[in-house]
Amino acid sequence: MHLVDYSCVLCNQGCEESSFHLFFECSFSKECWASIPIIWDLNLNPLDMIIQARLTFGSAIFREIFITTCWIIWNTRNNIIFDNGQKNLQLWKMQFKAQLGLVCTKAKPSKSAVIHSWKESYL
Repeated sequence: MHLVDYSCVLCNQGCEESSFHLFFECSFSKECWASIPIIWDLNLNPLDMIIQARLTFGSAIFREIFITTCWIIWNTRNNIIFDNGQKNLQLWKMQFKAQLGLVCTKAKPSKSAVIHSWKESYL
């Protein structure tokens, strides 16, 4: 599929969409991360950003939270492009919480309990 416009559909600020912009610099993505909360130091290179965020987040389920957050941001973006969807932080949170519920069903019992507890306390 050839796209005429490569601007980020989540922030509508005319920024060219790159994976880094989409997941870390976009104003909508920043709202999503802040709601979790995972703090990103955008002055670091991407690998160091992830390492630092994991240390700051301080939970054994960082990977599950990180991947789920990126997945729902990606789905939100695709819904806007392909299905005329709208960005909505409250809807994003509901989808994030539902997806974490699915992650719980596939996780080891010890992690599943931590994910479930985290999900209920933060969202």
